[in-house]
Amino acid sequence: MSKLTRRQFIKSGAGAVGAGMMLPVLNRTAAGTTIVNQLADDAVGNGNVLVIVELAGGNDGLNTIVPLQQYDIYASFRTRIAIPKDQVRPLYGSTTMGLAPSLDAIKPLVDAGKMAVIQAVHYPVPNLSHFSSRDIYYSGDPNPNIATANRNGWIGRHSALFGNKDNALDTVSIGAINITLYASGAKVVGISSDNNGNPTGYQFNTDNSSPGDRNNQILAARVMDTTASALPYVDLMEAAAIDAMNSADLVAQANSSYTSPVTYPSGNSFAAGLKLIAKLATASPTLGTRVFYISTGGYDTHANQVNPSNPNDASTQPVLLSRVAAGLKAFYDDLVAHNMSHKVIILIWSEFGRRVADNASNGTDHGTANNIFVIGDRVKGGVYGADPSLTDLDRGNLKWKIDFRDVYATIIRDWLGGDPVPVLNGNFNNLGFIA
Repeated sequence: MSKLTRRQFIKSGAGAVGAGMMLPVLNRTAAGTTIVNQLADDAVGNGNVLVIVELAGGNDGLNTIVPLQQYDIYASFRTRIAIPKDQVRPLYGSTTMGLAPSLDAIKPLVDAGKMAVIQAVHYPVPNLSHFSSRDIYYSGDPNPNIATANRNGWIGRHSALFGNKDNALDTVSIGAINITLYASGAKVVGISSDNNGNPTGYQFNTDNSSPGDRNNQILAARVMDTTASALPYVDLMEAAAIDAMNSADLVAQANSSYTSPVTYPSGNSFAAGLKLIAKLATASPTLGTRVFYISTGGYDTHANQVNPSNPNDASTQPVLLSRVAAGLKAFYDDLVAHNMSHKVIILIWSEFGRRVADNASNGTDHGTANNIFVIGDRVKGGVYGADPSLTDLDRGNLKWKIDFRDVYATIIRDWLGGDPVPVLNGNFNNLGFIA
């Protein structure tokens, strides 16, 4: 098929690819950095899988990991929302900090030493803007101007340098793709999930007026003119289309062949997204995906962070965290059932914590340092870093003590493989939380 004919075929609608599939694939080369362009892909894949969970909005760290040793000070700052001391659970590896009861679903993993809590994590010159702070964490650069302008992320750069450039499913986002996964040369797709953990919209759309001719239309779309095109981006679009069609086939096969004894919590969209990740991560033969990304929101709790009159209020932090914990436990059990739990770690982060004091609306306002969590069989459980001080504050906010890039560097060096220096543009500490 000639270039012109192929373009006409695609434009006609018979070869249109669903936006949920095609656009993310094209976006994999939409942004780039000098360092990615200069360094070659080393393909250091080791079979390990990283699942990144974003708690969007700024999760309140002090009501997630409670400062027991400073409880009286904590309670004096939080007269409206403090968790009662007798409800705080023991935290593996610490006698001074405790676990919020809303995380009871994952307490067996915590007790087994499978969760690392990295305390007081942030970056120099904290920024209280959701957008700027998220861009900083996405990009791995603490300068908000650079982080926003570059439009590429630490996972994207790692994928371009050390991922599998021949695998369209090297990196998968459940839902929309954010800057974390962008970089020139990185392979990334976005796949949406329905409420049962099935992929939606990730398929090749054919002309519905001839439904019986779907296979013929797909075969026609796969016909390629292998000669280089003189027209800009045509070769890129053709390669992206083939990537999209091939990966859609693999996703459909993984979905249809998946079986599990684990029941995920119903009515929990986050858990449904994790179920889709489980389907793709446990597929046999493996899809070769190294990184999965999923985000769940609602953590910008300026008001009604707790609701004493309605403990089941779905917008409150305890309910949000309990839903996350229930989803994570089901996901972990699913990995165990598929003999995959030793190959997966889960990184859980939020763009900043909240202020130490609550406000008059039973909520908390934007803060600074926060916890990052890492869960997995090969995680060295316990608490990393010094406890946050409630008496030495920065204008009512916690002072950060661990650079977030130390967490990234540890994961790159000890889990994903490869050199964190070119990915993060500098040397950072290994925190030692991976066995």
